[in-house]
Amino acid sequence: MSAVLDFRELRDKVLAGEMDEDEEPVESAGKMEFTSNEVIIPLCGGVGLLGGLAYDTWVNHGGMFGGALGKGLLALSGLLLGVAGGTYRRGMEAQTEKDRYEKLLDESQSVIEEQQEELESLEAENEEKEAEEQAEAENSYQYDYLNAEDSFFHGPSLGMGVSAFGQEGVLYRPKQTDMPW
Repeated sequence: MSAVLDFRELRDKVLAGEMDEDEEPVESAGKMEFTSNEVIIPLCGGVGLLGGLAYDTWVNHGGMFGGALGKGLLALSGLLLGVAGGTYRRGMEAQTEKDRYEKLLDESQSVIEEQQEELESLEAENEEKEAEEQAEAENSYQYDYLNAEDSFFHGPSLGMGVSAFGQEGVLYRPKQTDMPW
């Protein structure tokens, strides 16, 4: 009966939304770029200058920022808004490019892992074949006396272990026959 109660408790938590606390909210790329200092400072400066100019024009009828000063401040606010917009656009392009590179890296990593698995399987097959060949060679009781690996154990029979002045070991290779005796 306790398993049923645990299930009901879990269902109640899910329905109440208590299980959603584990997930972190992910900020969108646009929000990240918009809240960066490189965008927000020129944006606030441009909007502030435009607000001041608008206030002066409608309330003071151009008394405070009249003439060339008003036009210069208007150009400066346009420049600040342009800088903010350009920075935002470049940041968004950088975010999309970053996402593309991450996707490309993930795909290339999966391809590399697949190729490594293939190489490992081929190496395992080659090792098995070599082990079979070596086991077959070890089980063979015929030796090739001219082969350095086989004749190492038969050095005295070749005269290699016996030193005598002017004498050399006689190398003999038996005829190749398919008969084991």
